[in-house]
Amino acid sequence: MNAAGADDEEPMPPQPDRPDCCNGGCAVCVLDGFDEEMDLWRQACRAVLARRAARQQGAS
Repeated sequence: MNAAGADDEEPMPPQPDRPDCCNGGCAVCVLDGFDEEMDLWRQACRAVLARRAARQQGAS
């Protein structure tokens, strides 16, 4: 664990299970779940950056 804590480690981006979308306009695309995972990953990255910034502000 680093000095800042495990909650400040940048999360790994998700990998699509099946990146081969057929572009057929399917109601449920194979990439829909991946898009949701990417949104969650972006939120987690923003949270890490916010915690780091708050820590930096507190250390100043």
